[in-house]
Amino acid sequence: MKLLDLLAKEFPSAKRQTLKRMVRDGRVLINGIAAARLDQLVNAQDRLVVDPPRKAFPRPPFPIIYEDRDVLLIDKPAGLLTSTVPREPRPTVLAALRHYLTLTDPTARLGLIHRLDRDASGLLVFSKNNRAYDSLKRQFFHHTVTRVYHAIVSPPPPKDVGRIESFLVERADGSVHSTRVHGRGQRAVTEFAVTKGEGEALTARRGDLALLRVTLHTGRKHQIRVHLSESGFPILGDVQYGGKPHRNGLMLAAVELAFDHPRTGKRMAFAVPRDAVRVALSFLPIGAKPDSV
Repeated sequence: MKLLDLLAKEFPSAKRQTLKRMVRDGRVLINGIAAARLDQLVNAQDRLVVDPPRKAFPRPPFPIIYEDRDVLLIDKPAGLLTSTVPREPRPTVLAALRHYLTLTDPTARLGLIHRLDRDASGLLVFSKNNRAYDSLKRQFFHHTVTRVYHAIVSPPPPKDVGRIESFLVERADGSVHSTRVHGRGQRAVTEFAVTKGEGEALTARRGDLALLRVTLHTGRKHQIRVHLSESGFPILGDVQYGGKPHRNGLMLAAVELAFDHPRTGKRMAFAVPRDAVRVALSFLPIGAKPDSV
């Protein structure tokens, strides 16, 4: 007898498509082995078991861009901490993903690879096992990961392209600044280019604002914010580093991320197609003052 006929007798009200989905989802077991297709032959001595439907687990409060058995990539919203100290009462990305994996993949070992500032948004990658953790950490350490951000700055930079290089030092209060003291600080390299937003009507420069495409060649704390501020064109909403206030906060988003897959070695590239920074700029009328929007 074919498996289809047996399932039809067991579930007389089920449509063929439903039975096919049961097999595809691995719920139909023949002698403990998942059935491969509906026309598979079944003997009278075979033991047929149909597992109940799997539960739909709640997803984290942010988009999961990509997930497999090794990596998990999300789009972090602005205002959410990436991680913090143990017993932190505020919600964090790390805590939400740990809860999610407890329900969906209990054997996974979530690894924190890099961070985004609380008020920044965009792409973050996490590992799900030790092998992936070691691989991704090594790629970030050797700066082979492509990391691209968009930022709205005010005033605009004097040149359309530029490279900023300095040594960054963290103060006791957590803020960061460049130093010229020999032997101090961590080397930081940032490149930027004035870029156009989405749509023909959205220009690269708008009044006293500009949209920048920023590429990180190193990943230091507050690197983009400090470099742009010290260069004379701080990020809109970045009041900590001299930026003009904005009702939507920090206009900085991680929009592109590329790395080598820890298992296959294949280069994987991801992009946020329309981030908050682009949206914010698209609604600004020409000549608008940053603190009025």
